[in-house]
This record gives sequence, structure tokens and C-alpha cells, in this order.
Amino acid sequence: MRRYGSMALAAAVLVLGALVTLGVTSVITGKERRSAQLAIQRQSDLAAAAVAGEVRRYVDTIDNVAAALGSHDGLSPQAFDRATSRIPSLAGATALVFVVPAGVPEVAAVQDAWRAAGATGLTLKPAEGIQEHYFGVYARQLDGNAPLEGGSDLGDNPDLADVMRQARMSGHATVSNAALIAGGQRRTLSLATPVTGADGALRGWVVLGLRGEGFFGGALGEVLHRRVTATLSATQTGGGLLPIATVHRLAMPGDALRRAKDIGIAQRVWHLEVSADPRDLPGAYTDRPLVATAAGAALTVLVTLLVYLLSTRRSKAMTLVHESTRELRAAEREARDQAALQQAILTSLAEGVTVVGADGRVLLHNPAARQLLGTAGDPDTLEDWPAHYGAYLPDRATPFPAAELPMVKALRGVSVDRVEMVIRNPTHPDGILVSVSARPLDRSGGGPRGAVAVLHDITALRRYETELAQFAAVVAHDLKSPLTAVHGFAAVAADALSAGAARSGPDAAQAAPRRPDTAKVAVERVRQGAIRMRSIIDDLLAYTTARDAPLNLTDVDLGAVVASVVADRTALAPPMQLAKASTVALPPTPRIHIGDLPHIKADPGLLRLVVDNLIGNAIKYTPAGQTPHIEVTAVSDPDCIVLVVADRGIGIPDGDKARVFESFYRARPADYGGTGLGLAICRRIVERHGGSIAVEDNPGGGTRFCVSLPTADHPTEPDPIAALRTYGMSADAGWERLMRPSDVNAS
Repeated sequence: MRRYGSMALAAAVLVLGALVTLGVTSVITGKERRSAQLAIQRQSDLAAAAVAGEVRRYVDTIDNVAAALGSHDGLSPQAFDRATSRIPSLAGATALVFVVPAGVPEVAAVQDAWRAAGATGLTLKPAEGIQEHYFGVYARQLDGNAPLEGGSDLGDNPDLADVMRQARMSGHATVSNAALIAGGQRRTLSLATPVTGADGALRGWVVLGLRGEGFFGGALGEVLHRRVTATLSATQTGGGLLPIATVHRLAMPGDALRRAKDIGIAQRVWHLEVSADPRDLPGAYTDRPLVATAAGAALTVLVTLLVYLLSTRRSKAMTLVHESTRELRAAEREARDQAALQQAILTSLAEGVTVVGADGRVLLHNPAARQLLGTAGDPDTLEDWPAHYGAYLPDRATPFPAAELPMVKALRGVSVDRVEMVIRNPTHPDGILVSVSARPLDRSGGGPRGAVAVLHDITALRRYETELAQFAAVVAHDLKSPLTAVHGFAAVAADALSAGAARSGPDAAQAAPRRPDTAKVAVERVRQGAIRMRSIIDDLLAYTTARDAPLNLTDVDLGAVVASVVADRTALAPPMQLAKASTVALPPTPRIHIGDLPHIKADPGLLRLVVDNLIGNAIKYTPAGQTPHIEVTAVSDPDCIVLVVADRGIGIPDGDKARVFESFYRARPADYGGTGLGLAICRRIVERHGGSIAVEDNPGGGTRFCVSLPTADHPTEPDPIAALRTYGMSADAGWERLMRPSDVNAS
């Protein structure tokens, strides 16, 4: 059964091969046929162009002669000789004759006129039986034969008389009908063009006699292929066409290719016929169809036999192939899996990995390295790395020396660790700090050496280290001051209190301090120092909580949170019970207006910390002795809620607005105390909620802080001030409330 299947498959291949061979042969044959048609068409076009060009050249010649003769008032033999002495070589031309007309009664007068012009020996010989005579006055022989005798009447030749009449009527050169002379052995033609004087009157004709074979044979023979036959026929007297020239006269087979064309020649229409054997045309007939058929047949038979042999041995061959390639396929799968694993590892690494070859060209960048370096293209050499990627020394100004690059050192066989460089380019306009470690790389199989480098972004690490250093400095400075006050005033209080206890005598038990006012002031200063220390410690704890504490998102009544903070901030401080010597005055009670505030999804503790810091800053940064005016409002839509805390305080200079949210930054540390962490805490909390915070000047004076917090369905809101403008909040919205007459009177 399998054998029959193999035979059927072989038969199918044989039939298919035969069909393909026939198709290819047919295509080649058709192409050659089209090539032959194009070739004969080109030959026909060339022949027609040659005939037209040759006639145009002859017509131009006699037109020039006619113009020269017409420019003379009295045409002498010498003038005729000069006008015709430079006629170019004209193949097939026999003679050029100047002919003048004369009626029967005018013959004697015409003869006298031309004798007077210089043709002294001219004798006109009018022909019998014609009404108009055409006498040849001057002639130039062009074929080397004896010159024509002047005075002959050309009017007795109907073809010549007819061509001169047509030339006179048209005003242009005209060709005559073809004629047979010398017993039918020669075909002749004549070209005639009128000669007019300066007054436009007809003075005669220039007639050029032509032999057909000589005239056109040379022109056609130069352009036609030697195996192409061309025949040019002209009209003859009595009608019909008379062949006047044949070039390359060959016997043509029955399948010869033929083309015929009519050509307009000097007021006549001539007929051109071109024929050729397709086997003689260049590129029109080859042995390619036969070769293609033979090659296709041989290939078909060969493929058929091969298919038959392969199909009959397929099972055994497949078994041998599977056995021979089993280990190879397993090794290939293992190598493919290993490559995929390595690629997955490199792609998933957070650290950037870069591999360069021995010539310094980059062989590999993993996605993390490409992101760190910030450019899509790679330089040709390692010397171009600093300029291409924007690599600088940690001072951010000096380009990184190419010779000191970790990859360059690794190519020299030196391992380097944790070399720091700054990458600054359009992707990282502010620059990032990168730590680079590099090792030499020996490719397996003894290939060229290379280097592998690992890049790690340490920008955040350095920032945290800087913040930690600032933190240590702030803590050392700010805690030292209240501790010094606590220590000093505690000593003063102890000294004042111990003065009375040192008395001796029977009333020592009732002894009182000798300086009670001083003791009370000292104790109060100790208490204030302790409060200051607690405030600093609370800020540090809040700073840590804002960064690390987990979020507990619940539905929060923003109005209740603000009201609670306002209540705490405006509660009267307990009397300090200072001595009369103390002149410390209580600050004015803040006037705070709370607008309609919505509910929001947030962490209630962290949100209260944001509100407390913003309201506390608004109270703190009010000029001394003035009542703080604060307004807390909000606008909301389905995308986000913008909380606005506005005040009439001292404001923030434009140069400090971009830095007030940085950790430990204080705009006026000499006038207002603090750790510089309040707004940094606010920014961390807001960003952890997916929002943003911004500051701007409050129209009329003071500052306005805008906090954008997203709703549950919209996770981000990029620009709170832009959002505030979008909601249409006016520049000084709400401040009229703070200055209502009732409020002023109440104050």
C-alpha cells in the first residue's frame, strides 16, 4: 500500500513538473515574441525617421539656394555659381536647375532679359503644343555627368510641370511623382521650391533631380539592421505606388514580421514597408525556450525519481534522522532555554548591566542600563562615552575622563568597584548619581576580551544620607539650645530656692526663698525649654511617620478634622503665673474662617497632621502683634478635591517657593524658629495619598497653599493650582468674609 502511495506521489510530481516546464517555456516564448515585435517596430521607426530626416536635409538645401537666388535683382551666371558652389554632398542628386516660367508670347522677351542679365549664349527652345513653358536657365551638375544645356523646356515633362505648379501654389518645396526612366531601370524624383524676389513676385524655381536608390538607399542602409529589408514607395503618375528604393533585399519566410508606415514628404504621402525574419532580429529569437524545456524535463524526471526514492525510504530515513539529531535537539533546547533565562534575568535586574567588546563597542545593555544612561544610541568607542551619555565627575561640572572610565580599566584587566559618576543629559536634566563596578570579561572559546559593568542609581541613597546629615546637624543645634536653657535656669531656680533653706534658727522650717520672683521665672523658662524639646521631638517623629507609617484609608470628614485643629490652635494658653517682673504678653487670638468641606478617602491621622502644619504655619508666620487671618476652603469634582489654606501673613519670596517643601529648609531661620520639617512632612503625606501640594502668593498679601487629593476613582491630580483655576476660584475668593463688619465689630 505504501508503495502505491509513493508511486502516486511521484506521478503527481511528474505531472506538476511537466506543467511548470510548459508554463515556463510558454512565458519565455511569449517574451521572445514580444521582443521581436518591439524590435521590428524599432526598425520601422528608425527607417521612417531616417527618410524624413534625409528629405528635410534636401529640402533645406534647395530652400537655402532659392533664398540666395531670390536676393539678387539681376541673377547673373556668376551669382548662380556662387549660390550653388557650397551645396553639401547630396547622395542620389543628379542636377540642380534654375527654371523660369514663360508664356507662348513671352518666350522672346524672356530670352532677351536673361541674355541681358549675363546668360549671353542662352537660347530658349520651347516645346510644341503646351501653353506654359518652363525653361532651365542655369544648371549645376551634381552626379559628374555632362552639364545640362541651358534653354531646355521642362514643361514637356508632365511630372516636372506639375511639381512646379504645386510649388507655386503652396509656396513651399514640393516633391514630384516617381517615374521610371532608362527602360524602367531607374526611379527618379524631383524636388522643386519657388524663388521669389524682394517684392514677393515669383522669379522661378530651383529644381533638384534625384535617383531613388541613391537618395534613400544610403539613409536607410545606415540605420537598419543588415537582416532587415525596407522598401520605400512613392506615388506615380496615373495613381498607385512605385517602389523607389529597397534596402537589404532578402527573401522572407512565411512567418516574417512586417511593419508598414505612411510618411508625409513635401506635400506627398509615401509608403514605407519593413520586414524581417524574427530569427534574424537581435534578442528576438533564442534557444532559451528549447533549453528551458529540456532543463525542465530533466529536472522534473530527477525530482520525480528523488521523491519516489525518498518516499519509499521515508520511514527508515526519518528514524535515522531522529536518532542522529536527538542529542542535538536536546542541546539546542537547553541552549535556547539558557539564553532565554539569561535574557530574563538581565531584563528583570533593577541594576543596569553593560557589556562592551575588546574594541570598546557596546555589545549589550539591559533595560535598566538603558534607562540609567538615558539615550537610545551608543557611541562607537569608549572615548566618546562622557560626551555621548553626559558623564561627569561627582562635582557635576567636570566631564568624566575617558581613561578613568570603569569599562576602560576593566578592558586593561583591572577590576574596579563603586566608582561614582553623574549622568546628565536630556533624559536626566537634573542629573543622577550612578555607582559603577566593572570586571574584565573573557569570552568562552578563547575569543577577544571584553568588560562587564554594573550600574546602580544611588541618587536617592545620597539624598537620604544628606538629609540624615542635615537631620543630625539640626538635632544637635536645636536640642542643645533648650537643654542649655533648662540647665541654666534650673541652676538659677535651685540657687534661689536653696537660699531660704540655708537659714538656721527656730523659724527655719517656715523659711521662704529670698528670691521667689527669680525662681518662678527660672522655673517657667525650664518649662518652655522642655516644651521646645518636645516640639522638636514631635516633628522628628512626624517626619518618620509621614514616610514609613502604613496608610489607613477611611472615609474622613474634612470639616471635622479642620475644626478640631482650629479648636486646638485657638484655645487660650494656661496662665504662666510669672512674676510681676515678667512682661511676656499673650499673642492675639487667630481669626479663622472654615468653608464647606467635603468628605474624602484618606488616613485621618496623617491628614490631620497636614492640616495642623498648614494652619500652624499660617499663625506662626503672621507679623508680631497682628491678628492672624486664615481661611480654609475646598473645591471638588469627580476627579479630585483641592484643599486651600490662605493667610495674610508675611508671605514667601519667589526665590524660596521652590524650596520650602525640602526637608530642613527654613526661609527666615533668624526670625522664626523651627526644624524646617513641617512642609516636607505635608508633601510626603500628600504624595503618599497620590496627590500634590503647591504654594502661591495670596492676592492682597500673604500665602495660599493648595493641596490636591484624588478621589477614590481617580488616583492622580498633577497640579493643584491649575486644578484650582479650572474650578473657577477667583483670585481673592472668600477674603471678603474675613472683613465683614460684624467680624470687625466683634474684634
